[in-house]
Amino acid sequence: MLNTDTPLTMENFPAWAEALIKELDLELLEREQGADYYQWLVSFEESRLFLCFQHYADCAWLQPLSEQDRDVADWLTTQWNP
Repeated sequence: MLNTDTPLTMENFPAWAEALIKELDLELLEREQGADYYQWLVSFEESRLFLCFQHYADCAWLQPLSEQDRDVADWLTTQWNP
């Protein structure tokens, strides 16, 4: 799970996510939004991940697309969560 000082909502997630993408030097490839979630496809070096937010769970996280990307997702999460 990715930490945040401000509770995330459907309204403020995009601005928060853009700041996270910039801070972690990710590349935004695609955005998807549903009624209660965001799922953005991002890349870091050779890895692809989803930046996910679930409104009802009130949390955001990085989801690796493959098992080989799991270490990258974990590392990026630790970089964001001091």
